[in-house]
Amino acid sequence: MQPELKKEASIGYAIHEVARLFRRRFEDEAKVHGLTLPQWRALAEIHRNDAISQVALAALIDTDPMTLSGVLDRLEKRGLIERFADPADSRAKLAKLRPAGVELVMMARNVGRQVYEHAMQGVSEHDRKVLASSLTCIRDNLLNLPADLKEEA
Repeated sequence: MQPELKKEASIGYAIHEVARLFRRRFEDEAKVHGLTLPQWRALAEIHRNDAISQVALAALIDTDPMTLSGVLDRLEKRGLIERFADPADSRAKLAKLRPAGVELVMMARNVGRQVYEHAMQGVSEHDRKVLASSLTCIRDNLLNLPADLKEEA
């Protein structure tokens, strides 16, 4: 039984390490452009979800709305985004990219592709598909963890 536990732990550890190293590489690149990783992530999500509410954006980048407000203030001051009142709810603000923000996101995509391709060197196309499928399955299993198991953890 002990070898199985080590194998399971090593998979979780490897996933953690790979995610940490990807994050570090993107943080390094963000710094080159005078951005923090949360700013970088906010720009990417605003690009994916044009005219997104701050509440929805905070949930997508896993931060609280107050922290996000500061992130968006800095992006707005740099001319990368604009915020405006939600026509359906005057209490809510929406964010969208300005042309300079779009340009930065396009550049970030290229950097992301380069980091990804470098990380995936030596991994066959078949293994990439298996890995993506397996990680998606693991993510879905964790998202759908039964309530009684969550309480035991």
